[in-house]
Order: sequence, then C-alpha cells, then structure tokens
Amino acid sequence: MVRASATGKPVFIPAAVPGETVLVEVEKEMPKFMTARLVKVIEASSRRQQPPCEHYQECGGCSLIHVDYKGQIQMKKQFLEESLKKYAGYTGEVEPMIKNPTVFEYRNSLKMPAAMVDDVLETGLYKRDSNDFVPIHACAIHTRGLEKARKEVMDILRESGMKAWSRNKRGGLRMLVMKEFDGKVQVILVTDPMDIDPEITAKIMNIPEVTSVWQSIKTERDPEVETFGKVMRHLAGDETMSLKLGDFDLTLLPRSFFQLNTQQAKVLYETVRDMTPEGGLIVEAYSGIGGISMFLHDKAKKIIGIEGVADAVTNARENAKANGLENVEFIHGDAAEQLEEIADNEDVDTLVVDPPRSGLQERMIEAVKFAQPKNIIYVSCNPSTLAKDIEALEDYEIEKVQPVDIFSQTSNVEAVVKLKRTDE
Repeated sequence: MVRASATGKPVFIPAAVPGETVLVEVEKEMPKFMTARLVKVIEASSRRQQPPCEHYQECGGCSLIHVDYKGQIQMKKQFLEESLKKYAGYTGEVEPMIKNPTVFEYRNSLKMPAAMVDDVLETGLYKRDSNDFVPIHACAIHTRGLEKARKEVMDILRESGMKAWSRNKRGGLRMLVMKEFDGKVQVILVTDPMDIDPEITAKIMNIPEVTSVWQSIKTERDPEVETFGKVMRHLAGDETMSLKLGDFDLTLLPRSFFQLNTQQAKVLYETVRDMTPEGGLIVEAYSGIGGISMFLHDKAKKIIGIEGVADAVTNARENAKANGLENVEFIHGDAAEQLEEIADNEDVDTLVVDPPRSGLQERMIEAVKFAQPKNIIYVSCNPSTLAKDIEALEDYEIEKVQPVDIFSQTSNVEAVVKLKRTDE
C-alpha cells in the first residue's frame, strides 16, 4: 500500500513491495481508498525475490511469495499494528512474530475445484475476484506428501474417464479435498450425485500414503460457500484421521477443521496456553476438535469447549477421553447461546475464542458482555476483524499481542491477544 500524494487516499497495489518506486494503473477509486494494478517496477525493494512458483501470476493465493521471508514478517506485523491502531486505538507493543520454520511445503490440507481444460480433468483455483479457472500442476506450500498423492489421484481419475461437474451435465467431480497428517493422506471426492466406481476407490487406496477415501455428494441446492454436501459416504480405509500434537493424540472426521499448518498449530496452542491465567473455569468458543482446550487442561479446574459442527464435537469428546482428560468437556451448539447459559450458572474466568475470518458476530459480542469473563484470549486470523471486535468489547483492554506466522507466502496474519476486564 502507498498513499497517493494528490488525493491523500491509500492505494492498494497487489504485487508491490513497501519502499519500491512503481508505475501503476488505477483500477478503482472508492471514497476512502483506491486499488491499482502494478504496471512496472522502476526501483525494486531489496526484499523482492523471484517467486519459486510457476502459477504465481495467475493464482494469487500466495500473495507475498515475491517478498523474501524477512520482508513478509515485517509486512504482516505492520498490518497487524496498523489494524489495531485504526480500529481499536491500540498503540502499545506488539511482540515479535513467532516465525514459521518451514516456509514452503507446510500446508496439510487442500480444497481444489475441478474443471475440464482442453478436455482434460484438472484441479486448480479461481483467480481472485473472478470465475476464471487456473489449473495448478504443483503447489509450493502443500506438503510434499500431499502433492505427491494429489498427482497420483488425478492420474487415476483421468484414466477412469471421470469428468468435472458442470451445470449442463449430471455427475462429475466438483472438488478434490485432501488432508495429510503424520505421512497419512485422506482423500475426499466432492461430486454431483453419482456412484464412484469401486475400482477407482481401490486404485486410490493403493497409493502408499492414502489411508482413507470418502465421497461427499453435493447438489446445486447446497450453498456454494460450503465445501461439502449433506451426504458423506465412507468408501474405504479409516473413517477418521489421526495426528500427534505435542503430548496429545487427536482424531478428526472429514467435516472437522484443523489448522492448516500442523507444526505451527502446536506453537499456536502453546502460545495460547502460556498466555492463559489459571482459574476455576475456562470456556473455549469455536473449539473444533478440542486441541486448544486440551492444551489448557492444567490451567483450570474445568474446561468447556463449545462447537457448532457436530462431527467436531464428536471428535473432541473422543480426544479428551482418549487422552485421559477428565476436566475437559465439549458441548454442541451456538457459541453465543451456550456461553450465556454457562454464565448463568458459573463465573467464567477466561474465555478463549478462535472465530472464523469474519470475527465475532454481534450476537456473540453481546454474549461476551453478558458473561463478563475476567480474561479473554482472542485467536485471530484477520487483524481487521480482530481489532473491530476488541473495540466493540468496551470493558476490556489489551495486555499482550503475540503474532504467529502460520501461513507463510500469504498475506494471512495469525495473532493471539490477551484481554483483561478493566474493572477487575
């Protein structure tokens, strides 16, 4: 981002690096900002590098891959600081970023739409803010095992004659979803209503890394924003994925979410644990498969996790039982409703929230104000919504801000913020 001298408005320029002299073409002017296209780099930053990815220009997913890692860390920390200042009025200290030791080949999951390109089945991505499909032949941030298995799965699907789904034809592959933990891969074929040939399933199971195959059947009535359809079929192998995280053994079903960087997930959870004070009751909203709650088991007499995805709650309960954690429990339901119900009966010492990128909904903000926890540990992947939510939580002040780099090469910023109630 730069500031145009003529108007004083911020100008957002994808692919530019702070400190560079560039020639741009303004594409859109809004009341408070402008967006522009980079035409030419006149004087390059010392932080600029040649992107090690053939799809960089078309894909756009790794929006910082043209910046060296030190530059990426600087840019992300600056974005976090600016967001906290702009929306929450916070000008205090932000701790140094906890760096990612593996800046490539770290992503343990992929969700790639399918399309026919020159009559060949391909998986890829859509260009940002468009419906233009870009086939991706290799991804620099997927784990090596995930990429190897993806290529072999696609070869099998092509050889079988499978086509991509289209609105004009029934059947076909809509999306390929894969997860990899501890060298084991789960394959989920998201399709239009159709039967998968058992021979295809058998061939996929013969890939050494693959331990599980599922089919998700999605209809045109299913929301496009949701990855899976309502019907999930277990075709072969293990029903759940398992992984070792620190001292804990975790399992998850296909619909259950886990952090996309396994190594840094452990660091993130340890950061939350270190920032959480001891108390009688800790409540975690959006608790997923229970990882954070389990890491906090020795911080309170009782931990309650709240999660809206039923499969994740099932996994969380099984995980707590398997790891012998008797003071950790999980409930299924709306986070705001359940938090208020808990607060009606008990004092909440610390509330841990790890919401989606959209942040806390207004209903949840009201529930937090009702519950009045002494402390809040806010885990965020979006500095803008983080700062806006902190501003809305009027009775709390920031005690510590700790950024953690989880999504290297991308502009995503993860941060853990400790908030304390001001009347304590």
